[in-house]
Amino acid sequence: MAARLRQARPLLGTLVSIEVDSDAPRAQTALDEAFDRVAAFHKAMSFHEPQSDLRRLARTTGGETVSVAPETHAVLALAQQLERESAGAFNVCCASTLVARGLLPHPPEALAEGARSLTQAVALLDAPLVHIRATPWIDLGGIAKGFAVDAAVRSLQDAGLTSGLVNAGGDLRVFGSRALTVRVRDPREPAFSRPLAELSNMACATTAWALAKPEGDAEHLVRQGTELAENAPMSVTVCAPSCAAADALTKVVWLLGVESLPMLRRRDAEAFVWYRGGASERL
Repeated sequence: MAARLRQARPLLGTLVSIEVDSDAPRAQTALDEAFDRVAAFHKAMSFHEPQSDLRRLARTTGGETVSVAPETHAVLALAQQLERESAGAFNVCCASTLVARGLLPHPPEALAEGARSLTQAVALLDAPLVHIRATPWIDLGGIAKGFAVDAAVRSLQDAGLTSGLVNAGGDLRVFGSRALTVRVRDPREPAFSRPLAELSNMACATTAWALAKPEGDAEHLVRQGTELAENAPMSVTVCAPSCAAADALTKVVWLLGVESLPMLRRRDAEAFVWYRGGASERL
């Protein structure tokens, strides 16, 4: 049996863990390269970093064309596609709302927000160019984290590693012969969790209430006036072939419920929804 090499580093606002099943001499180098790929996403798309692409876009006037990192361009392209498919339910132009609620830092150098959706905000030209239609305040946190996990897996596979796991704070993907039982924690009772799925060559992501308060992690997803309803979600988990799709679809399922089924099916994805009243269902 091959040796298992595991390392973790603080990136993307969480702890990113990479495990590979290999005793090859190149395994450590492959891990370093995979972490470098994750770090590129962190540098380009952290709203906390004044020099990140997202902060630069927030201080760009409509009518300008700017160059962004290839990683940013790719994530924006997927986010724009998901926004169209979900009729606007998936919307990454939510940073101003998160700033107002104290979930993101206020960018003192930013211009006034001019767009309320990504389609209103930007036109994507050939990478890495982005044409700004109206100044956007963009938060790519979850989808960028999922995209970074996928990039790390591709990096490991390109290096010749055939089995492993990448986990970025619950956004995870397993590949090769590795299998993993995913358990979902009850936000109301942190000590209780339930087994959900056996992952093999698949990705998984969860959006849930923060354990400390119901409006925490998913605050910007809860529809006004419904957060206390018995049929309001408290946890949504999506399994999909890519981690970027899995993470993004948790938000779509949270907001659209069964109306998200066409999007799930198009991406060979499955969702598990756990409601405040204790009921659950698979979509």
